[in-house]
Amino acid sequence: GVFAAVFGTPMAACVFAIEVVSVGRFCTSALFPCIVSSASAYALALVMGVAPEHFLVENVPAFDISTMWRVLVIAILCAVASMLFCWAMHSGAKLFKKLFKNEFLRAAVGGVVVILLTLLVGTRAYNGGGMDVIERIFEEGVVRPEAFLLKIIFTSITIGAGFKGGEIVPTLFIGATLGGTLALLVGLSPAFGAAIGIAALFCGVTNCPVTSILIAFELFGFQGVSYYLLAVAVSYAVSGYYGLYKDQTI
Repeated sequence: GVFAAVFGTPMAACVFAIEVVSVGRFCTSALFPCIVSSASAYALALVMGVAPEHFLVENVPAFDISTMWRVLVIAILCAVASMLFCWAMHSGAKLFKKLFKNEFLRAAVGGVVVILLTLLVGTRAYNGGGMDVIERIFEEGVVRPEAFLLKIIFTSITIGAGFKGGEIVPTLFIGATLGGTLALLVGLSPAFGAAIGIAALFCGVTNCPVTSILIAFELFGFQGVSYYLLAVAVSYAVSGYYGLYKDQTI
């Protein structure tokens, strides 16, 4: 319900709740209550004036071999980045717990580190969700090549130090910035690359291919359907058993 209300993606939210628990098994008995929860939360959010997220992907290339290979490159590198992100998140939490037994000291040190890093990079773009950065990629084609790596560092330190926050929006941030950067390198539009990156990286960190496909459809539309399917399939195969959720059953 929360996923549907926040992101405006009721189909993906419904399937995600079921798919993320046990990869490879789909509990059909949970489908109806999840549909009710997702649809009602989405409807209520609309009534309350919460606009659903939607990113305009202009000039989606026609399906051809040349573009397909470039999408494959983006998907593979995003899958590798998803593995790096999962490793950083788990390692950061272990390191902080090992160095600082007291959870209050752990949070204090983590907060200081984040402040110092923010001053060092000279921007607060990596504090918080960063939806404005994602929107700028789709609207203006502006993306910094180091953004994805800095977001991984900031997020792993923040969550590892004990601050409570989500992993989904940072995942979208990392996927969009990496995908947009790679798209410029291979001759595609940053917006299209960001869409491919989000779909591929979300799949890599959650091990939820069906949800990733539905997210791509609901966020970006159906125009690039063939490429989104390809990116998700490749990322799911390449990323292996890495995942953000340690309690997830494979």
